[in-house]
Amino acid sequence: MDKSKKEDLRKTKKQENLKKKRLLTVFSIIAIVLFMLTSRLLYIQIIKREEYSKKAFKQWFCIMETIVDRGIIYDRNGKSLTSNVKEKFLVLEPGFKLYDKDTENISKLTGTKREDIINMLSRGKKIELLINNYNEKLIIEMLRNKGVAIIERTKRYTDNGIASHVIGYINKSTNNGVSGLEKYFNKELVENREKRVGAITDAQNRIIPGFGYILIESDEDTNKNIITTLDREIQQICEEELDEKNYTGSVVVLDSRSGDILAMVSRPNFRQDDISSHLESDEKELYNKAVQISFPPGSVFKIIVAAALLENNTIDLNDKLICQGYEMLGVNMIKCNSYNRGGHGELSFEEAFALSCNSAFIKAAQMLGGEKLIEMADRFGIGRKTGIKLEEETGGILPSIDYVKGPGIGNVAIGQGTIEVTPLQVARFTNVIANDGIDVGVRLVKGIVKNNGELLKEYNDKENNRVISSDTASKIKKMMRAVIEEGTGKRAQIQGVESYGKTGSAEAVGKYGETVHAWFTGFFLGKKSEYVVTVIVEDKGSGGRIATPIFSNIAKKMLEKGN
Repeated sequence: MDKSKKEDLRKTKKQENLKKKRLLTVFSIIAIVLFMLTSRLLYIQIIKREEYSKKAFKQWFCIMETIVDRGIIYDRNGKSLTSNVKEKFLVLEPGFKLYDKDTENISKLTGTKREDIINMLSRGKKIELLINNYNEKLIIEMLRNKGVAIIERTKRYTDNGIASHVIGYINKSTNNGVSGLEKYFNKELVENREKRVGAITDAQNRIIPGFGYILIESDEDTNKNIITTLDREIQQICEEELDEKNYTGSVVVLDSRSGDILAMVSRPNFRQDDISSHLESDEKELYNKAVQISFPPGSVFKIIVAAALLENNTIDLNDKLICQGYEMLGVNMIKCNSYNRGGHGELSFEEAFALSCNSAFIKAAQMLGGEKLIEMADRFGIGRKTGIKLEEETGGILPSIDYVKGPGIGNVAIGQGTIEVTPLQVARFTNVIANDGIDVGVRLVKGIVKNNGELLKEYNDKENNRVISSDTASKIKKMMRAVIEEGTGKRAQIQGVESYGKTGSAEAVGKYGETVHAWFTGFFLGKKSEYVVTVIVEDKGSGGRIATPIFSNIAKKMLEKGN
């Protein structure tokens, strides 16, 4: 091979080697770039995924409002006492272009007049309209428009809210409780309940059709709810009993053994979602009459008078008293219910209790003395709050010792004068008799629970206190049985069940002047426990005629339900 050919071959190999090196370099660079890109993508997708997702989310997600939801208030069986009804709203953002067809569709969905829709949108503010007529076809058609969305909210109260006076109500603008358990447990009910409502928007901050609203909720594991001692079924029985007769007043039902409040009713009722309609009313529908208003107890107070007389050995069941139909307290005549018949004549103390004889009780109380009577009333809790979790509770009025040193003792002996009690206090002192002289207290709230039902805090700080001897309680129980068998409470009889009670007809000053409130308080043995039922009906007169059938009806319905 000549020299020139060798040189050409050498140059060719050199060029091929150079090409290989160049290709290797290019491939190496590409590999490095690909590796760097892959690493970057892995870094973005895995390591920084959450951070970049949040940044991207913030760019296209616009928070429209922040909602602070509230915890649920349950009865003792875990049934909701606050509403959990979901409602859908049509949301129209400012700048929404309104056409005649849109106006017609909105009107069909919400029941709002077309002129009202146009007027609301002209103000340039976001509006929410409750969808009363859910029509999927119309809704899909509306959601094709920018600035239109559907949002779902939970309705806090129903129109005829159960246990409304116990639950209370909230200030809608601040979401804070104003009364009832809503107020007492406001902190717990709103804690960690913040929800953010937003939407996917375009560059002009208009909602993109089809996406609707997005709800971002807080950690549910930190949410708190309230579980009460109320029994929704028993509460409803009591409410219906007053509503059917259109009575105003109150009913309280206790589980005698535990002191748990199973029902607490106040009438007239009110709409928790429409408080403004009640603000100018003089019907006191916003007051919880079971605890917030005190009344003269009338003859139901004779339970405490009897306890004082028997405990101090002033009198016994068979001791005789004379009733002439009235007693003079200074210049005032206090009539007995037997006044028109010339009095009861001679009768035993047990008969005087059963027949609710005012004359006999005034004479017996005068023998006892005012100081001992007031001391006994104090032991039964008169003049003090019971301590349930309602800030609006009043303690009633316990007369002063000075008041009962003179003629005042005659008034107090029959539950009149300056003494005042709440229906809950009456139920509580009735329960002392049912529990053989022991006060087991009263309880409205069992505790605080998580959404999954786990108990976070229990309220069980009641103490049992002996108020009177079991012997005294037994004698009063015997007299309360006589009230129903042969006295003023015959209408409280329950077939096949022994019941015990005391009637009362309390003179008071009402809305239209002097009036008489009807009382009955008693207890009966049910299938699961013993129950105390206390009833007051305002402005209806005789407790034996008006309040006793309510007691009987409630007891019968409770027994029918297996209580």
